[in-house]
Amino acid sequence: MFQKNILLCCLYFTVAGSLFGQSTPTATPDYTGYGGKLSIGISIFDGFGVPVRYYAGSNVLEAGMYMGGVLLYENNTLKDYRTEPMLGAGYSYFGSRFLKEKKRRDKIRANGIALRVNQLLGDFSTTIPSLSWAQETFREGRRNRSFLFELGIQYLLPNFTYLEVEARNQVGIRLRCQWNFFLK
Repeated sequence: MFQKNILLCCLYFTVAGSLFGQSTPTATPDYTGYGGKLSIGISIFDGFGVPVRYYAGSNVLEAGMYMGGVLLYENNTLKDYRTEPMLGAGYSYFGSRFLKEKKRRDKIRANGIALRVNQLLGDFSTTIPSLSWAQETFREGRRNRSFLFELGIQYLLPNFTYLEVEARNQVGIRLRCQWNFFLK
């Protein structure tokens, strides 16, 4: 009888624990309200300009008009600096958004990869393909604005000559900061 009561008590606590103390799986936060389908931004470091971005889920298409800089060297000495108009197009893929808690501000972030091609126009025509790590950040509660940071590698393919010397291809580091404002 005593063993039967212990067995019934154990069974009761097991069933009660599974019914009442059952931990529900943590629901993934819903960040679908952040951002939108279309944004216009301001971009610096990788050319100063205005990009337009179209969001289709985790995929982002971008096109923009920028002003890019050209450093002109002669005998390893900087001789001139020029700005030229530049067209840019890109594709980014972002994974899931997640909450990054800070002491005072909660930020919602998405990490991804960005492929871009920029084309300097004018006298110093240069094609610049690049591959970068990208991070888009929203502040919690500010659903219609984001900050984009990209860091990666770029390859410069100049299509001009300077002082009768053909410009050489170069590999460089790509850095870009951009503020996006979403249209509703």
